[in-house]
Amino acid sequence: MSFPIPNNSAAADEANRNKTVSFEYETPLEIEKVERTEAVHSSEVESPLEIETGERTEAVDSSQISDESGGRVYNTFAGFLFPRITPIPPMAFVVLSLVVALPSALYVVFFTKMGYGLTTYYYLSEYVEGYASYLGLALGTGAFLLYLFDCYYWTSDIGIFLRKLFIGIIVLGTAVFTLFTSGRYPYGPIAIFVVLVSMWLVVIGRVVYKDVNPKIYVSWLSGPLFFNAVVVFVAWFVWTMLKDENEWSLILSLAEAEESGCEPDYSVYPDIDCSDGNGGVCFTADIDSNTLTFADGCDEMCTEVFTGCYNTFIIWVGPLLVSLGLLFLSFLASFLRSGSSPEQETTKFVQIWMFLLFGMWVGASLAGAGAGVSTTLAAVTLACFIAVSIFLAISYGKIERTEQLKRIGDELVEKYGPHFDIFRGLLIVTCTPVFLLYFFISFIIQRIRSVTFFVYSKPPDNTQSLRNIGYTGWFTIEARRLIREFQSWNRTKVFTYAIYWGLAFMILSVIVSQFTLLFLSWLIEKTSAMPLGTVTAILIAIGMTMFLLPPVPGVPIYLTLGIVIIPVGRSTFGIYGSLLYALGVSLCLKLLACTLQQKMIGGLLQHKVGVRQFCGVNSSLMRSMKLVLQQPGLGIAKVSILVGGPDWPTSVLCGIMGLELIPILIGTLPIIFLITPTLLTGSFTYMSSVRLDDGQLEFPWAGTVATICAALTAFVQFGSMVVAAYFLEQTVTTRQDELDAMPIDQEVKDADERGEAIDTAYDEVTQWRSLPALAKGVLGASLATMITSCYMVQLFADLCFTEYQLTYTIEQHLDGDWKNLVKPLGIVANCLLLGSVVLLYGFRSWAMRKASLTAY
Repeated sequence: MSFPIPNNSAAADEANRNKTVSFEYETPLEIEKVERTEAVHSSEVESPLEIETGERTEAVDSSQISDESGGRVYNTFAGFLFPRITPIPPMAFVVLSLVVALPSALYVVFFTKMGYGLTTYYYLSEYVEGYASYLGLALGTGAFLLYLFDCYYWTSDIGIFLRKLFIGIIVLGTAVFTLFTSGRYPYGPIAIFVVLVSMWLVVIGRVVYKDVNPKIYVSWLSGPLFFNAVVVFVAWFVWTMLKDENEWSLILSLAEAEESGCEPDYSVYPDIDCSDGNGGVCFTADIDSNTLTFADGCDEMCTEVFTGCYNTFIIWVGPLLVSLGLLFLSFLASFLRSGSSPEQETTKFVQIWMFLLFGMWVGASLAGAGAGVSTTLAAVTLACFIAVSIFLAISYGKIERTEQLKRIGDELVEKYGPHFDIFRGLLIVTCTPVFLLYFFISFIIQRIRSVTFFVYSKPPDNTQSLRNIGYTGWFTIEARRLIREFQSWNRTKVFTYAIYWGLAFMILSVIVSQFTLLFLSWLIEKTSAMPLGTVTAILIAIGMTMFLLPPVPGVPIYLTLGIVIIPVGRSTFGIYGSLLYALGVSLCLKLLACTLQQKMIGGLLQHKVGVRQFCGVNSSLMRSMKLVLQQPGLGIAKVSILVGGPDWPTSVLCGIMGLELIPILIGTLPIIFLITPTLLTGSFTYMSSVRLDDGQLEFPWAGTVATICAALTAFVQFGSMVVAAYFLEQTVTTRQDELDAMPIDQEVKDADERGEAIDTAYDEVTQWRSLPALAKGVLGASLATMITSCYMVQLFADLCFTEYQLTYTIEQHLDGDWKNLVKPLGIVANCLLLGSVVLLYGFRSWAMRKASLTAY
């Protein structure tokens, strides 16, 4: 380690000024190198060092620096899975570790099974939950009144004091409200813990370390937070291993369900009496013997009355959740002083966090508490991002935050500016009702601002976003700023994208989610009595038809095979044999589809301009693919394109190029790595809904495994696409001369130019200001009906569709009529969807005719 030596001479003082100092850790665990710029004062004998850190200059005694450097605590774990720990004075590490340990210990003692968690949850549920509705109403009313009366513009001394007081009361009241409802929402306390820990650390920084630059202070927290995360996890792990009753089991969950504040839900099976007549359940769970005892006449399905109770699991796994929350904050704190780029660190952190959450969800699902833990992890993640805003608020000054936001905004505009209309369309289709409510409240606030006897500060009018808007009008100045921004959009294109977003949502939530499920259940029912060979022939015919449609990828076809073949082939081959059989059929179907696409479509129709244009043979992507596919042999680049490229265009392109079939089919064989998890996803999805004669699930673990396989499918699919894109980019970079020398398909180029001319003319004739009133009305009506349809299906799903599962039958569960799947409100939603599509088609037909006349 080295740093400037104090010297009283001016020359030495000047030489040492702004000298870069390097701290290197010369130990076997050499982790990082921290560089700081230190300025040396010559006015004092001890020569304090001024360390420039962000917004402020701190004066630190050189002896303190020496002590700090001699006992610096640094990261002992390096690599991908751990945060980069910032060097910190030893005493500060001890103090901050104790500061972090205090709330962690309080949570473990009062809200987990290592302490008095069961007692706490029962007390909150039994004695205080009834007051939660009154407290929530009071908090909501208070917050609304503060917003209504512009509390954020109160700039006088008394106004600032009152604003901080009221906001503090609301924050504290929200924490209390969350605790009051923890019996019903057991993830509330852990979410409050994460937020309050960040606020607690902010208070300690303001009081104890007020002379330390806030950004440096926050970076110091990475070590103590990580240390406490490890300690809490180790303590919890050791505790679970000490006694058998400390380990998790479904028996434990049932035994402690009511003790943790859960109430049995007898509506799960209304036709079965699961009560013991005294307010309890008709079965007893014995933790010591790990058994269930059922009273006379008590059905084994009565254990399902606690299906929605996951309080016991949250209480048991509470220390692990604490450890996860502290780990999140540790990563966050390390980012503020990390030596690597923010993009790299953020990507690394997101990967780790998602991996941890997914891993914990898988474990919880296998333990029988997946649904509850999914909500809990979402709540913890939301609380962690609130903590992010708290840390950032104290780490950066107002001016610096403004500059950072402006820089981020400029980068977004530079990278994604041409695609903003797509995201604006998503904003319109999802948030239009929210905007309408906002403008209604804005109207009320504007009326209040116009009353002269209300004395409070008005919003500033000298900012760039509010300048020249003025105070007069029906809505507030902030709302009129949004209106002005909205008026600057290409509204025709934004509305069109919004309708497309809504259409995609309705296809996924209605056609895919409801009618595809209905079709598959019908297919399973009809084929269950057929021979396996007949069923296979039917599936091959359906799959081949789907493969020959350009927009359809192979994933839904493999899913269908996995779902349908298992129930038919189980009696012949068993579960595992049926899986292998379905895998072989899927691979053969894929190879057969590639053969037909290459030879029948690409080979026979290569002289059709429309086919070549649809494949985009003149695009840089397809030209790069052509260059790679023409190479002899089967290299990694070629195989990655055959597997990761789009199914229909890739095979058809091979036919247009006249490539030999057999090498292409051999290069396509690694598709088995995509087929396998996709097929398993479908098979386990079906198995997750199969019940025994007594009503119990035959494969209770299958739902979790299906989700894991689905995630693996997405990973393989995305990974193959990324690998293919990588080699295509490498081709563009390293073989640009060959790409330039490739001849252009002139017929396709002429067709593309005609299409571009029509597209340009379409953009011109559909400018919002130039549209006639009727055209605006048609497009607006299409958007309105689409938004209404989406909200009806999303908010009132139970009123739109009858509950239907994969193993249900139309005869038994829909009274023999498949149309009973859709309830009256669902019929209205679907009619609105159809009306929106018809209106959009009418608008586009009119616009395309007008564009064609303009272009030619």
